[in-house]
Amino acid sequence: MSRKIIRPAILFLISIFLVACGGGGSDSGGEQAPPTDPVAVRSVVAIGDSIGNGFGIATPWPTLLGGAINRTVVNLSVTNEQTGFGVSNIERLINENDPSHVFILLGTNDAIRGSVPNALANLQSMVDTARARDVIPIVGTLPPITRSTTENRRADEISRGIRRLNNAVVAEVRGALGNGSSTIADGVHPNQGGQQLITNAFANVFP
Repeated sequence: MSRKIIRPAILFLISIFLVACGGGGSDSGGEQAPPTDPVAVRSVVAIGDSIGNGFGIATPWPTLLGGAINRTVVNLSVTNEQTGFGVSNIERLINENDPSHVFILLGTNDAIRGSVPNALANLQSMVDTARARDVIPIVGTLPPITRSTTENRRADEISRGIRRLNNAVVAEVRGALGNGSSTIADGVHPNQGGQQLITNAFANVFP
């Protein structure tokens, strides 16, 4: 038998084998690559003051937020603290919890007894620290302070500055709480309805 007859026969057999095995073209129906593993769910952290620890409210916004976004929220909120507290603690909080996001609601005590420029410098420092660690910073504007026109004006100034922070995601907490007549319990601290509105404002800008 000549080689001219053998070669076509061999090629024919090879082509049948490839079809049977599903090999060959891109539409052959061959085995697909396994799906990649889903990204591991990371924690998120919250830094705040007495508003974040509830100040008598059973369920403050960091607790509510965990349910709203289906994530574990590590809450570091301490009564009477100003923004300098956040600067001093944000890196430790990130190191200990490896979060994907940090929620920040600080500045009310700066509006009451601190400095507006210092508050904004501290908040920008916190944002910069988070970004340097590949953590997304979400900063809330400040709730209204209904007990004092002067304090509320300063809270508004800080809120205006928060909207201009570099590389921050801004949650419009102040807008959500309105003038505070129905959302602020004692002139400074949100009631339970106000806590829910804070939660909603943060959850609305969370991916």
